Amino acid sequence: MAGSISLSEALNTGCDVIFVKTGIILYNYVIISIGKESDMIRSRFADICTLLLVTCMVLAAELSGEKEIIFPEITALAVGYMVSEKRSWMVNSKRMLALITICAVLGVLIVRYMGLPVVVEMIIAFAFAQILFIFGGTTFAPFISAIVLPVMLQTESWVYPVAAFLLTLSVVLFRALLIKLGIRKDEAYTPVTPDLKPDITDALIRIACAAAFIPLAFFTGFKFMAAPPLLVAFTEFSRPGNKARNVPFKTVAVLTGCALAGAVSRYILAIKIGLPLTIAAFVATVLMLVILHMLRMYMPPAGAVTILAMLIPDEAVILFPLQVFLGSAVLLLFSIVFFKLRQKA
Repeated sequence: MAGSISLSEALNTGCDVIFVKTGIILYNYVIISIGKESDMIRSRFADICTLLLVTCMVLAAELSGEKEIIFPEITALAVGYMVSEKRSWMVNSKRMLALITICAVLGVLIVRYMGLPVVVEMIIAFAFAQILFIFGGTTFAPFISAIVLPVMLQTESWVYPVAAFLLTLSVVLFRALLIKLGIRKDEAYTPVTPDLKPDITDALIRIACAAAFIPLAFFTGFKFMAAPPLLVAFTEFSRPGNKARNVPFKTVAVLTGCALAGAVSRYILAIKIGLPLTIAAFVATVLMLVILHMLRMYMPPAGAVTILAMLIPDEAVILFPLQVFLGSAVLLLFSIVFFKLRQKA
């Protein structure tokens, strides 16, 4: 439309001056300091940006006393939009920012004004997210966690959506920096047109599965089997052509391994030794990145479960990896039984 400006165009103007060009200067300074440009620095620069983002997020939460600043899904965005060589979803920065922010606000509104049992509110939030997933013009699923997480944790503070917006904006800016440096390619975005009949069928089956599984998770005392990042993973697993469900053991191993990295880091460093949570989050993120690179499986929900371990109650930390293992295994089985076989047919 004439006279309109896209987010990418805005990033190429104002944000180039404020953030992107500053990042380029710092990057070039590092390169000059070591005497030559290192392939290792280029290949790991996205990892460095991810570590910086997570560390600053958790540090801000600790210093302010506002735990709502910790937004686990930001690590998923970093994995899928920065660390992975190719963008994990058909989405652009503007749509990503809008979807995360809208869903974060809606999640808080559900908690504040619905007044229903947590399980019912989670199912409603998930159902709304599925509708948005059909008509959002994208394959971007992490916004599901943005609406379900505050419901699961019963978050009423407006700090949460503000933090979600600012952190997502940070990922957008970091990606712009990576593109400017030539580390990542600027991939074109084509809006996804819904195929209504199969898409609605898929959404209804996902909602039915969630409506059965979420109460089961809560009633067994293993509520993090239905952790929001796993509901995101389930949505992605159930999409036609999803590759993760073709390697189910590896998929569950990556999710469980990253949950274990988060839980062990928090339990040993923060709970037992008494170090700041920021240090535990930093170590957990390093371990998560090592797992993803070693297994060459850049699964965004794995990043989110890593940092979710920093947000759950202390008493839930020890059994958190087991819950992620059970939840991911069951939801992956659902995706194979109810989606893969039918979609092949």
